Amino acid sequence: MLEHEIELLAQLLEEFGALRFPPDWYDREPEGESLVTLATTLAGCTVAALDGPLGTRHREHLRQRRALLAELLPTVAADTYATGYFVALYRMAVLAEEVDDRRAKVH
Repeated sequence: MLEHEIELLAQLLEEFGALRFPPDWYDREPEGESLVTLATTLAGCTVAALDGPLGTRHREHLRQRRALLAELLPTVAADTYATGYFVALYRMAVLAEEVDDRRAKVH
């Protein structure tokens, strides 16, 4: 099952990589958070989780950033494209967390 989740995570990462960051959100910082930085960080955590398992510090960083994105999702709700982009990022981050958790249990 873990192997299947890793394959799915790689597929989600590839699909996400083909998406353009929502242009209207480059300069917006809801609650003082840069969405560009958040997206880049979560995509990087996903790549690291594919190679995982993550170290304790990186695992916590992934969890914190994923939780922050969940809090910020309502901010983009009026923008259909941005919603799709950030929901895809959120789902990918959740799966990265699950993959990493399962890997950590194996090791």
